[in-house]
Amino acid sequence: MRTIVQCLGVDTGRMEDPLCYRFYLSETTLIELMVALSDGLTGEELAHSRCVILPVDREPGISDLLAAITLRQAIANIRGQWLTQLLQEDRYFSMLQPIYGADGAPFGYEALFRGRSEEGNILAPHALFGMAEEAGLLFALDLKARQSAINTMARRPNDGAHLFVNFNPSSIYDPDFCLRTTRDLVRRVGLIPENIVFEVTETTRAHDENHLRAILDYYRAAGFQVALDDIGAGFSGLNLLQLLQPDFMKIDMALIRDVDTDGYKQSIVRHLIGIAHDCGAKVVAEGIETGGELAWVRDAGADLVQGYLLGRPMAVA
Repeated sequence: MRTIVQCLGVDTGRMEDPLCYRFYLSETTLIELMVALSDGLTGEELAHSRCVILPVDREPGISDLLAAITLRQAIANIRGQWLTQLLQEDRYFSMLQPIYGADGAPFGYEALFRGRSEEGNILAPHALFGMAEEAGLLFALDLKARQSAINTMARRPNDGAHLFVNFNPSSIYDPDFCLRTTRDLVRRVGLIPENIVFEVTETTRAHDENHLRAILDYYRAAGFQVALDDIGAGFSGLNLLQLLQPDFMKIDMALIRDVDTDGYKQSIVRHLIGIAHDCGAKVVAEGIETGGELAWVRDAGADLVQGYLLGRPMAVA
């Protein structure tokens, strides 16, 4: 199927022939159309349908049709423009969720990245990073997220609290080049490197374990600590725990949910805590929402706890 989209016209469409459609759309409606197409078509359909996007007053020529791109590419380009504008206009921020010691003493915060639409709606990180990956903007967004986390923490009183910062190893092609600005920013705002913990999730780990190790070695050489997040959500976590020897291991919240009443989860979590301690890592139990869950993970030996029961993410003035 070939689609011709002409912008800044009225919201009407007509069929040119059985395999070709022409739509006259406003710029806003064009974005809405692309979102609807990405949700409604399969990956194969997006890859095999092609489109041309032209000004409303221009008729498509042969050269335009030959330069048609796939719907997948068009969606990525449009989302990329939108995401680039969001970054240029600083429509993003970080919130901090508290982390406590098992004894209840304050320990630190995890920085949670958020975007903001032009209408002021909050945008979840998975949507932003999914969009960035499609548009080839993962490096830029991941860097902004790290900088936002550090700047947000710097606005708090310097009380020695730790800061957990998520990062995506797939966005870092050269640790020295890509991470130098993050290292320099920490020094510039007056934070202590030893109190910064960079954490990588199970779902965004680099496919190349040697590359991931090089990234974490760079962080450690700069004085930072490292954590493996979402242990239990996938299959590679235990291998990486032994290979990378992180300072912290965060147990996925899916395992913590109802752990006080689920014998199967209890067995898994006890073994994970034991393995982490054998490797020299402190254990963070994430996603705690009930008193029963909190009491159980404390008794099981978790070192640190985090979740809505203990504190929701909060903005920093």
